[in-house]
Amino acid sequence: MIGMILKNMRLTAGISQKELGKILNLADTTISSYERENSDPNFDTIIKIAKTCGYEFVLKDKKGTIHTIKDMAKEKDF
Repeated sequence: MIGMILKNMRLTAGISQKELGKILNLADTTISSYERENSDPNFDTIIKIAKTCGYEFVLKDKKGTIHTIKDMAKEKDF
């Protein structure tokens, strides 16, 4: 499922696999492999792909409070 999501983000942003790979310093075949779910990107790579495509990850806690990855990093002093 993550491969389909990554592909949809990339296509919506109008970025080719080759362009995305170049931006992230990855081979376009690596991007293709993620999208076809032949390999799994690590969480950092997923966030970088999302950010490059104009998306931001948000997390919702049990209380319904929305947190961004950026805010969480600040709170935890990463």
